[in-house]
Amino acid sequence: MIAPCTCPTDPQKRELKAHGSFAFPAACYENNEKTLPVPWHWHDELEFCITEEGGVTAHIGSEAYRMKKGEGCFINAGVLHAFEQSEKNDSSGVKQHAVVFHPRLVGGSMDSVFWQKYVLPLTSDRCLPGFFLSGAVLWQKELLSYIRKAFFSCAYEEPDYEIAVRSALSECMAVLRRSQDVQTVRLSEKSIRQNERMKQMLSFIQQFFGETITVRQIAQSASISESECMRCFRQTIGTTPGAYLKNYRLQYAAELLKNTDISVASAASRCGFQEMSYFSRAFRNVYGCTPSGYRK
Repeated sequence: MIAPCTCPTDPQKRELKAHGSFAFPAACYENNEKTLPVPWHWHDELEFCITEEGGVTAHIGSEAYRMKKGEGCFINAGVLHAFEQSEKNDSSGVKQHAVVFHPRLVGGSMDSVFWQKYVLPLTSDRCLPGFFLSGAVLWQKELLSYIRKAFFSCAYEEPDYEIAVRSALSECMAVLRRSQDVQTVRLSEKSIRQNERMKQMLSFIQQFFGETITVRQIAQSASISESECMRCFRQTIGTTPGAYLKNYRLQYAAELLKNTDISVASAASRCGFQEMSYFSRAFRNVYGCTPSGYRK
């Protein structure tokens, strides 16, 4: 079945949600205009996504891919990523399907031929964070068809669906292995180092966003200069540390307003906003309504 699309993370921005179960480590998700944006996070599992309606932008490391209907992406294990609706004012709706699974589902034990030949070369390739998938490319079209089969087998849970899901994902791994050497977007050692620094700085922001924190403190959390911190943020997630911090605070405040009964003032204070007028103005700019209106 389709699992709820929430994204709890630990202080290192590693996702805490279990995808499936230990016995069957795979789950499928559906994103839409209500669940987007999905904030920056990472996990040990592999992920495949397909946009079925509207447009979704996938941020994978420092790359951004605008996916229209029928297009998708692959995200490697341990890679920072996020999703957002491409056109936020698009009233026609958006739908994105995702399958997230631990590689041992298809690889078995680490000494098996499946793990050694198909899983390890992919997950150990630190230069390959992920890539865009288009139906215009033959092998990518084939991969998209297997992803869709895995998603719907997992979503409907028909008899023997576990075998169907595993079979489709195994075909995905075979296609990926054959095409791994032809990928054009590959990370340099500099980019790999930058992504690790971003994990540290995003972790710091998540831990201390309710307090008064500065760019200098964010930079120090990754042992880099303020200018290097600014460069990392702009190149990786396309914004400044201050703008990311404000948006993270607003997202957290929105969750508090939606899922708790604490007052608007308490939600603002807990998220690091000291002035109610500024909080209300910033909230309206992002969500199109006041905090009280959002709660209603």
